Amino acid sequence: MSGLVGARTAAGTVPQTIAELEEAFVRVHALWLRSPGGGQWPFAGDGPWHLAQGEVGDIKGDWSETLVETDSGKVMQVRKVDSRAPRTPLEAREVDERDRVTTWLGLVGDQQLRKAIWLASEALHRGDNGPGGRVPWSGIARWIGWARTPNALKGRYRLALGEVLCALNGWPSRRARELAAG
Repeated sequence: MSGLVGARTAAGTVPQTIAELEEAFVRVHALWLRSPGGGQWPFAGDGPWHLAQGEVGDIKGDWSETLVETDSGKVMQVRKVDSRAPRTPLEAREVDERDRVTTWLGLVGDQQLRKAIWLASEALHRGDNGPGGRVPWSGIARWIGWARTPNALKGRYRLALGEVLCALNGWPSRRARELAAG
């Protein structure tokens, strides 16, 4: 048996369905965003995006345009930086949950599928394409360099989640196909 048998989520239970596991992966994105370091993916392998600079005159961050009247009566349009609410620090149990759920990605053997699971759960977290979100499988397939169709990626995604569930619960791996089909 694996050392991950009995791995608990924030609610204190082992995920029993693909929907519960997917929800745990979606929740972990909010925890990574509140983490020190800006919520950058710990598995990033591409360029140093934190070094990218905007064009001269750009304002980094959120801003809005507003009209301001000077002392001489002149009205000018200016950009005003909108400050975001400060991030609340993570509690110890949230750090534990974030790290535990993130390690579940390591149970997926294929690196492309690990990236697909992370990107799909991120899309669900952001709520892309309407309320509740819909995963942009074509975009994810292009992003990770998937050679087959986006529908094949969606099927492999569900199968990979089923394999993670089997590993977490100590179930036989043959049950992953049944979980993915359901």
